[in-house]
Amino acid sequence: MKIKLVKLNNISNYEQWLQQTVSNLDLSSRLSTNLLNLLHERDALGSVQISEHVIMPHIVTHEITESIVIVSQLIKPVSYFTSNGINTAIYIFSYPDDSSIISLVNCLVDEKIISSLQDPTLSSKELKKLFNLSVGEKDAF
Repeated sequence: MKIKLVKLNNISNYEQWLQQTVSNLDLSSRLSTNLLNLLHERDALGSVQISEHVIMPHIVTHEITESIVIVSQLIKPVSYFTSNGINTAIYIFSYPDDSSIISLVNCLVDEKIISSLQDPTLSSKELKKLFNLSVGEKDAF
């Protein structure tokens, strides 16, 4: 699993946030478009909000070779469904049956972790520590 922390300044709406996040993956244009379409399909099923200011857009696909998690923080919150103050997203692009994703999601039941993910001073190293990842693993990009 790859994990990345992204802090964004000039995002004005949820759609722009999705597009910027997918572009941060540095994938082919075709694959980026497919992932964006899968995220839209997931949103059509209902809200992915998991906390007052946090969403967790997630998809499962065979189109990627390993799972990717992006924790994205916004300087200025955006609207999502009926919420106006969303400033943190945990984007999960999961390869099917990836047990590391299951472990990561299990960490998210802890309110302290959710709160830490919203901290604007959060570093990549602290993020990995939150999810119990050792720095030497192939876990960042």
